[in-house]
Amino acid sequence: MLSSLFFLIVGSVGLYFGSEWLIDGAKSLAKKFKISDLVIGLTIVSIGTSFPELVIGLISAWEGYNDFIIGNVLGSNIANIGLALGLPALLYRIKFHSKDLASVFVYNLIAAGYLYYILLDNKIVLIESQGLLFIFIIYIIGSFLRPDITSCNDELASENELSFFRSIMKLVAGSIVLYAGSDLFVNNGAAPLVRELGFSEKAIGMTVIAVGTSLPEIFVTLLALSKKAVGISLGNIIGSNIFNILFVLGSVGLVGPIVASNVTIELFFGIFLLFLLSLFGMFFNGLNRFSGAFLVLLYIIFVYFQFS
Repeated sequence: MLSSLFFLIVGSVGLYFGSEWLIDGAKSLAKKFKISDLVIGLTIVSIGTSFPELVIGLISAWEGYNDFIIGNVLGSNIANIGLALGLPALLYRIKFHSKDLASVFVYNLIAAGYLYYILLDNKIVLIESQGLLFIFIIYIIGSFLRPDITSCNDELASENELSFFRSIMKLVAGSIVLYAGSDLFVNNGAAPLVRELGFSEKAIGMTVIAVGTSLPEIFVTLLALSKKAVGISLGNIIGSNIFNILFVLGSVGLVGPIVASNVTIELFFGIFLLFLLSLFGMFFNGLNRFSGAFLVLLYIIFVYFQFS
């Protein structure tokens, strides 16, 4: 148990520094190419912070832990909104309006709707995995065709500019450290600790592993908001959720069929949180401490029912 706690601490340190390097590299690229920080968050940053989900999914597929695959993706998506946005909202006002995020909300709903359809038989086969990847390609193309792609903001202009090479190196190094930190946190820290307590594979995947692989999103969101990059923080969360469903499950499904337990409730709970986030943006222009606390409370309730 002491070794598990040690790896939890070491993994968290890696997640922190990896997140900081990733966010610095991403903002520098956004400034250099005059790309909006929202688009950078929806693509480059969200892909970087979703590497742990992809690697855990591939490892689980090779070792036959199918409930880890689906549980990690859906649990991570729920943790991304409940924790990665809820917790930072306790410290920072996250201003946004739903109309600015309408297209990415739609992509998220399309991804969730398609996943629900292909999971009606509780498995994902090769052709369905290819369908997930096809939608992902459309999403990436659509993200770089957004009208606000070149609307580089004032916060970016105030940052010390890195060279192109240093920006890329920070992105790469940040992603690698994020992956290493997540691997230590999940495989050497959280998973062995919880397995000793005898919980089910689905519960572990939906909660402990999901939270572990969502820590990059939490750290990146906190660091982005501390640097007043709201677009990167929001884009990171929503983009990561889309990436998890479309690219992670699509890629893992190429390895072999994914057989899963019934996860309808968890899937619709994630959709409910997405609608709730949209309502907060529509009527309250974003998240404040109250709405952040409410999201965290909903996540705690979700975890409680996973273990009940």
